[in-house]
Amino acid sequence: MTTVDATWTRPRLRAGIVLGPGQWRNGKLVHHVKDPETGWYYRVGPREHFLMSRMDGTRGLDELAGEYAAAYQRRLGPENWQQLFGMLHQRQLLDGATDPEELARLTATAAAGAAKGRRGPLSARLPLFDPERLFSWLLPRLAPVFSWWFVAPALLAVFAVAGYVALHLPELADGVTGGGRPLPAILAAVVVTWVIVFLHECAHGLTCRHFGGRVTEIGMMWRFPLLAPYCKVDDVVLFTPRRRVATAFAGIFVSMLALLPFAAIHLWGTPGGQLHELASTMLIFGTAAAALNLVPFLRLDGYYMLSHALNLTDLRGDSYRFYGQLLRHGPGAVRAHRPRDRLAYALYGLASAVFAATVLTLLVRYWYDTLAHWLGPTWAVTILAAEAALLALLLTHLAHRRKEGPPLNA
Repeated sequence: MTTVDATWTRPRLRAGIVLGPGQWRNGKLVHHVKDPETGWYYRVGPREHFLMSRMDGTRGLDELAGEYAAAYQRRLGPENWQQLFGMLHQRQLLDGATDPEELARLTATAAAGAAKGRRGPLSARLPLFDPERLFSWLLPRLAPVFSWWFVAPALLAVFAVAGYVALHLPELADGVTGGGRPLPAILAAVVVTWVIVFLHECAHGLTCRHFGGRVTEIGMMWRFPLLAPYCKVDDVVLFTPRRRVATAFAGIFVSMLALLPFAAIHLWGTPGGQLHELASTMLIFGTAAAALNLVPFLRLDGYYMLSHALNLTDLRGDSYRFYGQLLRHGPGAVRAHRPRDRLAYALYGLASAVFAATVLTLLVRYWYDTLAHWLGPTWAVTILAAEAALLALLLTHLAHRRKEGPPLNA
């Protein structure tokens, strides 16, 4: 039997192909498939995943068909095999049936899509380096911090810091808002904040590597109006929900742990000194940043933690689509969703709308009061109306581009 014959009669996926667990997306169960050679992440349905997970070169088509029939109570016909193998061949996933030119094209397409995703009018990414060697060196040395013997007391310490900040909030706020802070103290606070943010991102990456994922890049991210480090952990889609939640939470966890020394300085240090003022600044802003990160209506760690906990790949987008279908076509249009997902989409969509309306109202009121104080009420209204029109045009343009552009991974 030739290699080509064996490829089709006893199919085997290429070495390195990784199949992820099921996740729900817009009412459908999907599995992510990673091809590390080309850099693509594909999505397949549960039936394709069932067959692909058994393509190890030891089963013939009759065996695969029998296992499939036992699981799904239906036989596979020739057209089903043709469709499956056509997809596997198009994506170059079968061992012994790859075309070097096609692999190179897929690799270039994935790289081009990733580069396109780094650029945007309100956000952009600049990769700096591949942390694989650094993380591979660090992981064995940090192994104890991933055990519950460390995590449990560390969590208690994090809660203790948050409680300390809450109890001493007026005192900390007075220390931060007091004027006359020298330039070296301000620079020290900025440098320490950036170090903590970098550690925050490294925590995501190291946790991803701990669970067997690959971290491909660390860089700088511009997300209007903020500039901050980022760590790319795309392999989280291959983890179980619990591990995805842990990876998302790791950054906040480390950020709060980094505040422990400042809590000790504030508690036992000399009041009025520069270190004491620095501690006040780091405690109040560090805790506020962690709390903001936990807000599930912003695309920050808290949002991804909630999405992962619910095992939903696109909680925000699916919630908007859910309400769109419900309002346009009635309850019958959303019955395909599981009851728990319908509840999650309904609650999240409603809470998200209330949150957005509240924040927008407060911002508009603050900006109006500021402009009216400077320029008068008429100019304040004119400027706000112009800003609203420009924002509407920008959002329309972004929505149009998103609809036209193909997804990086499909």
